[in-house]
Amino acid sequence: MVLQNLDLNLRDIVIFSILVWLFIRYTWVMSALTIMLAGAALLVLLPLDIYYSLLPLALLGLGLGMLFHHYQQRQLTLKREARTPRTYTKKQDELHL
Repeated sequence: MVLQNLDLNLRDIVIFSILVWLFIRYTWVMSALTIMLAGAALLVLLPLDIYYSLLPLALLGLGLGMLFHHYQQRQLTLKREARTPRTYTKKQDELHL
């Protein structure tokens, strides 16, 4: 069995824990990078034919689209936060008459 021959040292455990932390912290970005790496690996491993290269190219495009969408939403959020005032109390607020 594979689990009987599993030989983990500290370096493997640290790398695995860092990758798990990155997936938890940056789920969208890491998912996009994983899809892009899978597409690049399939592009390298599969034979050079238009039929076999459609899936890897689609995966690369999907990963790039996910990254672009994430950073676009992040920029819009930063712009929206920069426009809003720092205080939320208004003159008509019930606590500040």
